[in-house]
Amino acid sequence: MSVQLTDFITMYALPCGRAVFAARQVLEVALALGVLIIAKRAEDFLQAADTAHDLELRYRTAKAQPQYGPQAMVLDGQVDGGLGTLDRALHVYDNLADNPAMDPELPKAANLLSTQLFPRGVSHITHMSYPEEHEAVGKLLVRLQGDLSAAVARLSLQPFVAILAASHKAFGAELQKRPKVEGPTWDQLRAARATLQTRATQLIATVLGTFADEDDESVAKRDTLLEPIMVQQRAMAALYKARRVAIDVNPETGELEAEVELAPQP
Repeated sequence: MSVQLTDFITMYALPCGRAVFAARQVLEVALALGVLIIAKRAEDFLQAADTAHDLELRYRTAKAQPQYGPQAMVLDGQVDGGLGTLDRALHVYDNLADNPAMDPELPKAANLLSTQLFPRGVSHITHMSYPEEHEAVGKLLVRLQGDLSAAVARLSLQPFVAILAASHKAFGAELQKRPKVEGPTWDQLRAARATLQTRATQLIATVLGTFADEDDESVAKRDTLLEPIMVQQRAMAALYKARRVAIDVNPETGELEAEVELAPQP
């Protein structure tokens, strides 16, 4: 049975940002003390932490990719505009219903379209989610080009219907797009994090082995070299106790970052 460093060194797994921040500080101390063997271990730790942090950022970016094509919002606005144009045109005819110069059949046709198309108001459709709105408008177009086409023709609304149909088609095509931002897999990120923890443990073991004596000088150097890691360990212990989760830090400044869930996606 092989002996692992983790059998003797138990510590909280360092989030990537905390690891980068601590590794950089340890490296500076090791170089200042001229302890090259520890500086090399600190460089290895920093490199592993940087790699894991980069993979983590790329993983977040890939998982936060847009759900639809980049023009979905613009095309949704065009569909909303087309619906609004139809609705306003119908209201114009309705407002002129009592005008003696108005053909009474026109307000009747407008009322038919209004009650059939927008019984709950046009905003009921425009406030739907993208897929729901696309389906709802598709059903409206079937009727506008089918059983309600006579009323559309009577009111000369064919150009507006054609514009709405074109916007609806383009909107649907955009909803089918699934932008893919290439990123690392969860297994790759997990492996990089494991390497990070291994390098951290190796660094700690090297410091303890190099300054194993209990004289004042050895203790002082040992404390100085390991303090950056201990700061993060104490902070994580407090966070786990209070929140049961460790919040990462900005690797450049050490400031707390917003809590981000990084779990494998289904």
